[in-house]
Amino acid sequence: MAKISIIKNNFSSGELSPLLSTRTDVAQYAHGANQIFNAIPLVEGGVKKRPGTFYRSQFTDAIRLIPFVSTTKNAYLIILKPKQIIVYDPKSDKQLFTLNTSYEAAAIPDLQYVHSRYVMYFTHQEYKVSILECSEDFTNWQFKAMEFDVPPTDEVVSTPNVALTPSGKDVGEKISLIASNYPDWNAATTYFQDDRVVYANAIWKALRDNKNVEPKAENLEDWAITTNEEANVFKPEHVGAIVQINGGYARIVEYVEPSKVMAEVVVELTAVVQAIAKSWVLKTSAFNDALGYPKCCSYFKQRLVFANTKKFPNKLWFSRTGNPTNFLETTEDADAFSVVSSSDQSDSIAFLAPQKGLITLTSGAEFLVGSDGVLTPTSVQIDEHTAYGAYNTRPCRVGNELLFVQRGGQRLRALSYRYEVDGLVSPEISILSSHIGENHKGIKEITYQQEPQSLCWLVLGDGKAASITFNREQEVIAWARHDFGGKLLSVCALPSELGSDYCYFLIDRGSTITLEEISFNAFTDCERKVLLDAGQSTIDNTEFSFLNDIAIYQRFDDVHYSVDFSLEDNKINLKDYGTESASLNIGRPINMIVGLFPPELSEAPATSLSNKAKLTAIAFYFHKTQEPIFNNQVLQLYTFNGGFSPPKPFTGRHMYEGGDWDDLFKMELLILHNKPLPFHMQAMSMTIQINER
Repeated sequence: MAKISIIKNNFSSGELSPLLSTRTDVAQYAHGANQIFNAIPLVEGGVKKRPGTFYRSQFTDAIRLIPFVSTTKNAYLIILKPKQIIVYDPKSDKQLFTLNTSYEAAAIPDLQYVHSRYVMYFTHQEYKVSILECSEDFTNWQFKAMEFDVPPTDEVVSTPNVALTPSGKDVGEKISLIASNYPDWNAATTYFQDDRVVYANAIWKALRDNKNVEPKAENLEDWAITTNEEANVFKPEHVGAIVQINGGYARIVEYVEPSKVMAEVVVELTAVVQAIAKSWVLKTSAFNDALGYPKCCSYFKQRLVFANTKKFPNKLWFSRTGNPTNFLETTEDADAFSVVSSSDQSDSIAFLAPQKGLITLTSGAEFLVGSDGVLTPTSVQIDEHTAYGAYNTRPCRVGNELLFVQRGGQRLRALSYRYEVDGLVSPEISILSSHIGENHKGIKEITYQQEPQSLCWLVLGDGKAASITFNREQEVIAWARHDFGGKLLSVCALPSELGSDYCYFLIDRGSTITLEEISFNAFTDCERKVLLDAGQSTIDNTEFSFLNDIAIYQRFDDVHYSVDFSLEDNKINLKDYGTESASLNIGRPINMIVGLFPPELSEAPATSLSNKAKLTAIAFYFHKTQEPIFNNQVLQLYTFNGGFSPPKPFTGRHMYEGGDWDDLFKMELLILHNKPLPFHMQAMSMTIQINER
């Protein structure tokens, strides 16, 4: 009969999938747990009860939170509601501005944005590109549609097959562009789809490429009569369009008649001569109600980038360098250009993110846009690197990695550039905890709270939450599950000047939607402080009625203790509470569960899981902890030598003895905590007797 002592001093693999309960041959088995619920694995080792939340405000119909960060000193929270944007200051916990928008509730989850100093751009396929702009002192804010100097353009409709004559060529000159009549039909000419000809006093349109097919009623598969309006070379809506002619570019500024417009030369023409049919191009706006608006936006190398309209789902438009409103495409190095992602599948672009190049996530693959040298219209390259596909969840940057949800919505990958392969790689980081996404209807939103614990917070599809303690240097990728007592709608982290990042949760608590700030200084959820007058022993429960349960505790200096109470007629009656004035903290209790796998005491391929074993002793190493529970038994951390002063959180070793013989595989190792008090277990050392017969 052997006696073995082992130590569990880290949870760096987090909560593992139940399918790994027998994978004792992998290192993650020893470094993981059967379940981690409402607790945080720490990079330093051990596990800590998750932070609670402070109640900040109520926002009826609020849907989403996004960050507006100019500097760590000037970081604001943007709260999106149907047809409204609220600017919220985390330092003062006040609403600064409420602005009107055109976004309906259904559009808000699909909004994409990119921020540049004082301007934030918003894109959605059903809405015009809009901007949220603030003054340099952050005292004035406005939301408006974006105005382009030159919008992204494309040959959306076929350029009319007529000759066009400019009246000038110099930059800045206002010139006329006069179109000739459509040519008469000629049997020897090859006509292409949408070409127009005059035949028998009527204007005919080619329905497909043809030659020597006479336009008449017998050939309606090749030709169709068009109305005069349909045959107009220019139309009023062409104002703002770009005409590429004689080696230059002119922007239409005035519609005169169907065959004449006035234009401003923006790139010098080589000559003032007639351009024959097919030698000039009419480029109209690529963004409109019919063609759709861009879904994606980003900034890359001083260029504003848009991508994915309904008409062009795999196309990207890059602005002129340093000029986000100019999308005039030429071959000059600093000018705008467009590029199309292409592979064996024509996948629509889902998200853009700058890294070594511009990462382009599509529904089927991951591309990198870049160049060997300076990024110019003639040097741009777009290459496919991996082919996993992205889900419709905004990716999150963590260090030099981009976390994105794989197509299917349940698995998380970390995309980064690796020099050893000279390309992007996307290893899965949810492979050991895949049950979390599968059991909770996928991953809806991700944010990264760098301080104090390097946590990624995930909003799950069913309104629950998950966290990932993420630190590549220490090889820590530890998942955990959380329940905040309501349906989690959105989460957003903001940097602070000193100390912990701000991190806000938007939670639907049934009768109200609350904005809550997560903090390790809170030991309950939706926590509020209540001031008691001397002799007061009851508290109105109206303000807390939307919580499905409450807990009360008092805290001063390093002392914490829970307060007993009862509920009666919407009142909170305090039990055995003193008569002095004081402040109490009231919120929803946090119930923590950490369940361990039975330890494997043999080296693979040998196993001890089928042997009889007895847990004879455990040494718990706690740091500032009160009232922990092990296997449903409260651990008494204090001795009578402590005097009659209020107990401070316990730091040190606590010995637990006991246990019965049973199969090692059935050994229960369950650590609980259900009081509004601190909990932090650094390690646990177990002594186990094992019967090897």
